Amino acid sequence: MSKTEITLGENRLFLLPSGAVFIPDGNILVVSDLHFEKGSSALTYGLLLPPGDTSSTLEQLEQLVKDCAPQKMIALGDSFHDRDAFNRLSSEDWRRLERITEQTNMVWITGNHDSEPFHDLSGEWVEEFRYENLLFRHIPSDDIPSGYAEISGHFHPKIQMRIRGHRLSRKCFLASRERLILPACGSYTGGLDINHPQIKSLFPEGRMCFALGNDKVYRVE
Repeated sequence: MSKTEITLGENRLFLLPSGAVFIPDGNILVVSDLHFEKGSSALTYGLLLPPGDTSSTLEQLEQLVKDCAPQKMIALGDSFHDRDAFNRLSSEDWRRLERITEQTNMVWITGNHDSEPFHDLSGEWVEEFRYENLLFRHIPSDDIPSGYAEISGHFHPKIQMRIRGHRLSRKCFLASRERLILPACGSYTGGLDINHPQIKSLFPEGRMCFALGNDKVYRVE
């Protein structure tokens, strides 16, 4: 499994091409913005999207759990696209999700799309989670407590690149000494450009950008 190592708050982190993060010392897998059932949600607005986004996202999660064998998995919020998404899961997708959560100690962080816990799912529902000096949240905070580093999601960061005359948009990680923002792991997730003021304001002292390739993570800034 290809991985790119960084240090955040004196902790070793592996950035994975899927957009997930693995913390080897705690055996923790971190994913963000899964947005289960976004496709079926679009139907209520008359938008026709190909079915299967949840199944595709679950397939990626299954592979991550197989590759990393995490003791704990943290989902950084917006795991479900809306309040009724849980009820729209097919019986097969529900069973697959249940099997995933039963293989690890699951921590669900509430997001703006799923602000209320789904108690039928295995795992712990919290607004934020702490491990060592790492603070896990859905929405990045302007005020990170002294001595801590923050891992968050929410913005679905993307970078625009020009390669050999072609313009490409890629999901990416954004990192500084005290902050890491993950890309969305869901199949039908858009993104916010990394130069948007809401993102740039979170990195007043500069940042590193790591773009997702097909099977590798590339530092591009």
